[in-house]
Amino acid sequence: MHSFDDYYYFYLVVKYGGFSAASEATEITKSKLSRRILDLEAKFNVTLIQRSTRHFKVTALGQEFFEECKKIIEHADHIENILLKQTTIEPQGLIKFSCPPMMMQHQIQPLLTQFLKKYPKVNIEMELSSRRVDVLNDDIDLAIRTNFSENEDSSIIVRDVIKTTHCLVASPILLQGRELTHITELYDFPSIALGSQKQSSQWHLHNMEHVEQIDIHLQPRVKSNDLSGIYYAALAGLGIADLPYLTVEKDIKTGHLIHLLPEWCSNVGTVQLVYASRKGQRMVMEEFIEHIIQGMRDYADQHRGYLT
Repeated sequence: MHSFDDYYYFYLVVKYGGFSAASEATEITKSKLSRRILDLEAKFNVTLIQRSTRHFKVTALGQEFFEECKKIIEHADHIENILLKQTTIEPQGLIKFSCPPMMMQHQIQPLLTQFLKKYPKVNIEMELSSRRVDVLNDDIDLAIRTNFSENEDSSIIVRDVIKTTHCLVASPILLQGRELTHITELYDFPSIALGSQKQSSQWHLHNMEHVEQIDIHLQPRVKSNDLSGIYYAALAGLGIADLPYLTVEKDIKTGHLIHLLPEWCSNVGTVQLVYASRKGQRMVMEEFIEHIIQGMRDYADQHRGYLT
């Protein structure tokens, strides 16, 4: 078998577009690069590069060989990354990620703090927003979001982490001592809905005890493009709200909010990590992604409001 070093030298020469350029970029002497590629061509009796003092051209066979060499080099880099994780070399660099504010407050912030303490050479830029970030065009490395529908974009990588359950809540101020016993009583009170641009709103309810579903069509008194707006409007007694159980768990326990019709689940969302590609992914991103996934799943095992 021929030396894999020669494949690497050929890859470098083609990548940089010539022997001189490859030598300058890698500090491997031009004579060594030329000699090793000549030996490679002689061994297999082929021409991979046509060259003269003023001419450098990769043959069709050479281009095909280059593409295969490129795959080997990239795979070798990935293998090396695995070994580097076990050495003193630690993840470093900038991570740009987006996350809804309420999710940051209740789920992500402790995990982010742990990660930054563990890796002091990592820098973070956060975009706290409930808008659907385009990781391909918005200069974002990673988007953390909750999705309630099927993914349609095959050009991005989407990793499902956990499922979160929602519940209907209202302030005692709104209810004034009334206890709801049937779904139809929801229409007796104003509602608060997510999505300020939506023409119509509804809650899709699932009965946790029986196989039964029902849609409640709303005419919201308050709309918000972010869960924070819904949460604070509910606390103020402005209407009934559909919120993630984790977000309102403490308020239910303290009595600041009442969990309505607890046998019904008002929504199930999937927390997802969205990013552009695994190819050439930096070590710091691989570490961050796995840290968030494992941290959220561990948290879900210990708290209500999650389906794993």
